[in-house]
Amino acid sequence: MTTRPSIWGASLGFALALLVVALALVLFGPGNAPANATPTPPTVANATPGVSAGPGTPGPDATPTAEPTVPSTDRVEARRSVAPKQLTGYGWPLKRAWITSRFAHRDFGNFIIVDGIEYHDGLDLATHCGDTVYATHDGTVLANDRTFDRYIGYKGHPEDIYNRTVRNGNPKALAIAVVIDDGNGYRSLYMHLKEALVVPGQVVRQGDPIGKEGETGAARGCHVHYSLIRMDGVWQQVLPRLNKYGYPLLIREHVDPLDVLPWDDEWAPLRLYNQVHPPPPTPTPTSPPPPTATPSPAPSGSPPTPSPSASPRP
Repeated sequence: MTTRPSIWGASLGFALALLVVALALVLFGPGNAPANATPTPPTVANATPGVSAGPGTPGPDATPTAEPTVPSTDRVEARRSVAPKQLTGYGWPLKRAWITSRFAHRDFGNFIIVDGIEYHDGLDLATHCGDTVYATHDGTVLANDRTFDRYIGYKGHPEDIYNRTVRNGNPKALAIAVVIDDGNGYRSLYMHLKEALVVPGQVVRQGDPIGKEGETGAARGCHVHYSLIRMDGVWQQVLPRLNKYGYPLLIREHVDPLDVLPWDDEWAPLRLYNQVHPPPPTPTPTSPPPPTATPSPAPSGSPPTPSPSASPRP
């Protein structure tokens, strides 16, 4: 027969066991880990230093999801721009510059093909290094650096042009350029700048300063290469040999800037200005008159006194 003290001892032991279990649950249950416990390393512990991994960030070995490439060429509907010779409100990008190369074929540096002929695609103008370059028309600035190719109307992905120079460790191989949209279907390109004075999104007026004349990129001396692009115009062929450098094969229509820039403007190159406002003719010097005969001088002194006549004899 079990004695009463034994029953009490068993009951007391069972109560103590329950108390210990309860204390353990309170101290070490979920959400109450000891302060000095070591946390479990996250799955992105090997991510690039300096880049914080937010919620849902994949590990370093995860394959990134391909994102759609933004189209480089503007989606232009039916043509709405006027012909180049009908454009108004344009001026010159440099004051009284020299034209060093026209929109035409030349022996080097051609870029597009027009009617089967390789063409220089713009107008080269030169004054002096560091001279101010001005906006030729009102508009909105789209680019002000070496990544300008995405804004001049290629059919394809011209981002490859700049990206290639970065991969080759030479991102400064391309020219600094400004691109301005006139809001009427045309864009102006100002290349080889020493520096740009405007930023993307800035609205400019014709004649506002936009940069400094330079020789960045593949330039032969300081000048401004000015191209005028009709963004809803026909496609023109880019020289096929440039494709290996990332250039797409087609680009929007480049027009001759001399069909648009006013020749009678006071900033026009002097040779063009003089064709509209011929200088007055230089007077031709006349022959001097024949010399006038000089009379002989009279003899000096008093005239002689005549002798008296002899009287006749009677």
